[in-house]
Amino acid sequence: MPRIDQIDRRTDVVFILFHHAGSIHGITKLQKLLFLVEEETEFFKEYGDELAFEFTAHKMGPFSQHVYEEIRFLQQLKAIETEPMPGEPDDEALTNKVFHITPKGEKIASELSNRLEDEYDNELKELVETYNSMKLRELLRYVYKEYPAFTTESEIKDEILAEAS
Repeated sequence: MPRIDQIDRRTDVVFILFHHAGSIHGITKLQKLLFLVEEETEFFKEYGDELAFEFTAHKMGPFSQHVYEEIRFLQQLKAIETEPMPGEPDDEALTNKVFHITPKGEKIASELSNRLEDEYDNELKELVETYNSMKLRELLRYVYKEYPAFTTESEIKDEILAEAS
């Protein structure tokens, strides 16, 4: 495996996110976590040009096709494993999956995390600790309230925001 000398790909951000999360319940939650990395971190202000996922408004709020591409790539590397969420069928789709970092993925992610400046690594760790522990609907409500420009295409916006009332 080549030595990691800089954080310069979207894949690196996903690795670091999983390094701090261990597992993430659902592709929608992963989308929102990566969106919040872009919107709320100094890390992204520093590295953003190379790492942007190019989020747009979509039926569940902020969405990037690049997130799907990165997860599929990490699955091919055997760095991420998936299992169906409890009560869901096991199929090939990435919806309703729990994503877990593998030991191989953790080795890579740990090296990336160690290469990152402490302030940025801690910032990403705090973001994961804050938002990954939220239930999906709670996270959606937060994102919808804070970033309304990304909710214009949402099919569940009214329902999610009504729950907050």
